[in-house]
Amino acid sequence: MKKMIALLLALALTLSCAAALAETTTEKKENLGTVLVNGAFTIEAKIPEGYTYKVIDADASGASLTAMLSTEDKNAPQMLISIYLNDSYEPHIRLNDVDEATLKAIEDSFQLDNDVTFTYTETAYGTKLLQVTEVGDDPDFVDFYTIYEGYEVELILGFLPEAEKPVLTENMVKTAVQFLSDMDFVPAN
Repeated sequence: MKKMIALLLALALTLSCAAALAETTTEKKENLGTVLVNGAFTIEAKIPEGYTYKVIDADASGASLTAMLSTEDKNAPQMLISIYLNDSYEPHIRLNDVDEATLKAIEDSFQLDNDVTFTYTETAYGTKLLQVTEVGDDPDFVDFYTIYEGYEVELILGFLPEAEKPVLTENMVKTAVQFLSDMDFVPAN
């Protein structure tokens, strides 16, 4: 009988620990908007703490979406996100799938107006992510770029003009990468 009670207690403790862990690790993703190509995709992501999300422009055809992740903290960077269909990419293509010549052309497009450096990383889902960092005396932005489902996804991390000390920290960059890593293109039913 004592063994049965101990077993039941152990089972109850295990289930309560699992339930508590599930509550703390599951965060609800917000619907960011819908894009359309060979079907509809709802974009979902977790909004970073301290930020609010606002759609600036959404094309009625579903070909583009522009939104702002903003914060009340004037010394924290704002995030502008653009998601737009590029007809030259096949549906279901990712940045991982493009050839070296196309990667070079993408990099060249970022060097037109600024002196920048490039770093390639991956999101949590294994999607290649191009990080474009402005260099020079007063660097004030980092641009993240990828391709998913034939859409170009770009997030610009930068400061408002009234920021006192516009310095991008490693933590700020990690927040942007985490936001992109958490982004899901969920097929609409």
